[in-house]
Amino acid sequence: MSNKEKTTQHIRLFKGPEHACGYLDNKIAVSVFADPSLLLSSELYSELSRQGFRRSGEHVYRPHCPGCSACWAYRVLTEHFKPSKSQRRVLRNNRHLSVSMAPPEFKEEDYQLYEDYIKIRHRDGDMFPPSKRQYTDFLFSDWCDTILLKVRDEEKLVAVICLDVLDDGLSAVYSFFDTSSQYSSLGVFIILKSIEYCQRMYLPYCYLGYYVKGCQKMNYKVKYKPAEVFRNKRWLSLD
Repeated sequence: MSNKEKTTQHIRLFKGPEHACGYLDNKIAVSVFADPSLLLSSELYSELSRQGFRRSGEHVYRPHCPGCSACWAYRVLTEHFKPSKSQRRVLRNNRHLSVSMAPPEFKEEDYQLYEDYIKIRHRDGDMFPPSKRQYTDFLFSDWCDTILLKVRDEEKLVAVICLDVLDDGLSAVYSFFDTSSQYSSLGVFIILKSIEYCQRMYLPYCYLGYYVKGCQKMNYKVKYKPAEVFRNKRWLSLD
C-alpha cells in the first residue's frame, strides 16, 4: 500500500446538510466533505479524485445521499478515445476557433461570459444570480493546480473551461460559453479539446464530474467513451 493510500484512509469526512436534489425529482441530496482544516494539495486531491471526489472552490466533496447512489464519478480513457462522427463534425465546424491555456486568474472578460451564460442557461439553478465573489469562490483554489482553456473567435472570447491538473488527468470543474446561435456546439467542442490536451500531456484520464443515472441533462457525458464510472468503491468500465 502506498503512502498516498495510507494518508487518504485517515482523512475525516464531514456530512453536509440535506437539500433537494438538483438532478432527480423528489430526491434528497447530501454530500460529504474532506476535513476543511486539512492541508490539501494537488497530490492529495489527485488521490481523492480516484476515490470519486470533486472540487468546488476550496472544498472537496462526494455525494453521500440516503437511499440513492445515482451519482457516479465519470472519467474518459483518453488514450483510447476517438471522436465520433458527430464530434468530428463539431471539430470541423469550429476549426476557425483558437484554443489557449491560461492561469487561473480573475479576468473581467471571463466573468462577463460566465455571467451571461448563467443568466441564459441557469436562471432556475442555485448559481443564479451570478456574482464576481461567487465566480471566484466556485472556480479557484489556493492549493489546487488549475488551468483555464480559453476558446476565441479571433479576439472574441467564446468559451472557457476550468480544469484541475491531477497526476493522472485533467478534471473539469466547470465550463461556460457563448450561447448565441452563430456558434456550433461549443460545450462539446471544449470537452473534446480538454480530452485532446490530456492526450498531449500523456494523461490517461479526463474527469468529467458526475454522471447521474436517470438525469436527462447529464446524459451527454456518455457520448465520451471509452469511459469508467466510480461505483461501489471502484472504477468500472461503462458499456
